Amino acid sequence: MKKILIAILLTALIGGATFAPAATVGPDNGTLIIVGGGDKTSIWPTFLDLIGGKDAPIVIIPTANEKGEENTKDQEELAGLGATNIKILHTTDRNVANSAAFVEPLRTAKGVWISGGRQWRLVDAYLDTRTQREIEAVLARGGVVGGSSAGASIQASYLVRGAKAGNKVLMAPGYEKGFGLVKNSAIDQHINTRGRSDSLREVLAIHPGLLGIGLDEATALVVKGDVADVIGAGVARFASRSTGAYSHVELTSGGRYDLAKRQVIPAQQPAAASGTTAAVAGPVRVAIYSDEGSPKAPDLIEACLTPEPEGFVFKRVSAEEIRAGVLKDYAVLAEGGGRASLQAEALGDAGREKIREFVRNGGGYIGICAGAYLAAADRPYYLRLVNAKVVDREHWARGGGNVQIRFTEEGRKLLNEPSQTVQIRYNQGPLLARDSQTDLPSYTELAVFETEIAEKGAPRGVMKGTSAMVNAPFGKGRVFISSPHPERTEGLDHIIRAAIRWAAGVPISANPAP
Repeated sequence: MKKILIAILLTALIGGATFAPAATVGPDNGTLIIVGGGDKTSIWPTFLDLIGGKDAPIVIIPTANEKGEENTKDQEELAGLGATNIKILHTTDRNVANSAAFVEPLRTAKGVWISGGRQWRLVDAYLDTRTQREIEAVLARGGVVGGSSAGASIQASYLVRGAKAGNKVLMAPGYEKGFGLVKNSAIDQHINTRGRSDSLREVLAIHPGLLGIGLDEATALVVKGDVADVIGAGVARFASRSTGAYSHVELTSGGRYDLAKRQVIPAQQPAAASGTTAAVAGPVRVAIYSDEGSPKAPDLIEACLTPEPEGFVFKRVSAEEIRAGVLKDYAVLAEGGGRASLQAEALGDAGREKIREFVRNGGGYIGICAGAYLAAADRPYYLRLVNAKVVDREHWARGGGNVQIRFTEEGRKLLNEPSQTVQIRYNQGPLLARDSQTDLPSYTELAVFETEIAEKGAPRGVMKGTSAMVNAPFGKGRVFISSPHPERTEGLDHIIRAAIRWAAGVPISANPAP
């Protein structure tokens, strides 16, 4: 009878309605940068800024990669951005990892970067060694420890995908302990490219006290104490079984998460251009460009926002007001259709730089048609907010009408769009493709053109497959651009509201149904 009662009690504890896990927190001092793998172009500037600049001493640990110290990609990328003081630290010998001579570079490092590869190599070489203790000491004196892919997972207390047998094995006896820089956590990576969106559910079923963190590629958490800030191009997922049932939340760049309380930190509307003040959370404050080159756009954008008066506060602003610094009072700038060249001319060099400064310091930018042209990077008078170029520019006046676009999975989620394909109004917007600007991160494709308009001498077959809607980080801010016109298409005005919320840093889960 006693055994039966014990079994019932254990079952209740495991599957009960309430579970109180130990707190999940980062280091008491210093900063962690945890990257989901892939392109780090948008992440490196944050790393360099946090360590104190390009001359600060950096230690790169490439051991997770099969080639070890020969893997110099991270070193090359940082050096290409101007970093001047980089040292490589690599060994597979634990005796060496425990030696004073080996860890000497860590004693003066302001930043440590743990490269990607296979987690088990980091465990075999460094777990519970003098090297790990010196990495912790970098944080203790206020430094930065970052890592991507395997270098992200190793920062957790519970190590996922540590098996020598392969990275498809989630939990491997003997390789389940990480460095514990984020206590009571498990971190997975490459979520969006390797079909791992639900992988942590299995881990939390066995270890319900953990906080599961899953990161898309080109996406990072910047962790200071209890707070994780999301930066980059994709989605960060936080999963737990704190109440007995599995639950998760998804955040994009600008989102914040309290690791200890295991809850989203509500978005605030920043006075972005100043970079110092924050207004009380509430309706998203939207500035709508209303000047030369945009005759009808303000009316159309306002019509998209008026159905939700509790969600948005908006005002039309002129080019002169932008030059004078009016954007500091807003969270998002919306730049609509018209003529990009006339908008750029009205803004002038000073106005365009004010917009760049606004977004760089945390503001959002929404560009539609002409506003999308203006955000691209391949013309001297453009804003250069997105690493995009315009395809077949000589036939920009290719006509107007309805076209079909297909949303990516990320696009449907971010824009709260239930349909995979829709008919949408197009009127000579840009055909976008990825550019190769070295100082800008790659964009995330949200929708592509499936049909085309090719009038006025425009060649056929060019428009299909080009990017119709994209988003990207720029500094601390967010940019969304759309070649076609959701604001001029019946039933698609919710896309504008969802994009503005995203640009303002409102969690995706806060978007109401269309």
